[in-house]
Amino acid sequence: MIVTVTMNPAIDKTAEVDELIIGGVNRLKNIRIDEGGKGINVSKTLRVLNKPNMAIGLIGGNMGDTIRTKLQKQMIMADFVSIAGETRCNLKVRSEFGMTEFNEPGPNVTQGELEDLFDRIKRHAKSGTLFVLSGSAPTGVPDDTYKKMTEMLHQCGCKVFLDTSGALLRRGVEAIPDYIKPNLKELMELYDVKTKFDSSEEIIEFAKEKATDLNAKGIKFVAVSLGADGAAFCDGLETIHVPAKTIEVQSRVGAGDSMTAAIAYGLDSNMYFRDIVRYAMAVSAAACMTEGSQSPTKEMIVKFLRQ
Repeated sequence: MIVTVTMNPAIDKTAEVDELIIGGVNRLKNIRIDEGGKGINVSKTLRVLNKPNMAIGLIGGNMGDTIRTKLQKQMIMADFVSIAGETRCNLKVRSEFGMTEFNEPGPNVTQGELEDLFDRIKRHAKSGTLFVLSGSAPTGVPDDTYKKMTEMLHQCGCKVFLDTSGALLRRGVEAIPDYIKPNLKELMELYDVKTKFDSSEEIIEFAKEKATDLNAKGIKFVAVSLGADGAAFCDGLETIHVPAKTIEVQSRVGAGDSMTAAIAYGLDSNMYFRDIVRYAMAVSAAACMTEGSQSPTKEMIVKFLRQ
């Protein structure tokens, strides 16, 4: 069983403009609305992969009700904590400059609501369960929250996959989660690296080196997503880089979450390392072929797996 935790869910509104006018009026077209937040995106992809999972998190208001309804329609189990604040709504606009994202910080969360979330998580913390802790935290949530969650889950005999950024990631890795998946920017922040790389080769070597270092510190599986440069993976026995396939990208929103879902699927299914890598690359590539923050289709995943 896999349980996803999303502290800061969102409604993702994706739209297009013919020309992005800074400081002027922009007429949106081709608007689509999806339920989002990193952990929820993971749950949606796991559903496509026919992997039973439970979505847990903090939601509130009309936006929260919309997320509940959309997950029910997809037959995704959920056990959210209801909060007083309104779940955020993020706007993503495709223009001649690419995808521009406007993300809200999220509602204010009280100490009592956060304690309710910990209680809800512990209720599902059966030995051997894999928990995926994903995404940002809303206002009022301390930076060490994922660290405390990881420590609690390890005490319950659970495995933890951490996929976050910034201070939440820095504090989170102190608890030695079992698996992590930073992107290049997040990995650079984790190691306080501010210099720019001169080539793809330097980026790949940096990713492989730091993945190996994190593995040596006790994190069993490290994946570093590198965008156009592919991804690097380390399981303690082998460290490899896989180049990205050349595809016609529709949207990168949620592609990293789809990779997280594929890795979690493989780990929970006891796949071999290289098979997990294949699934990670195929599922994330398939996600880039969908609009908005939709999950990849089974047909597209199979197509990329064959390649």
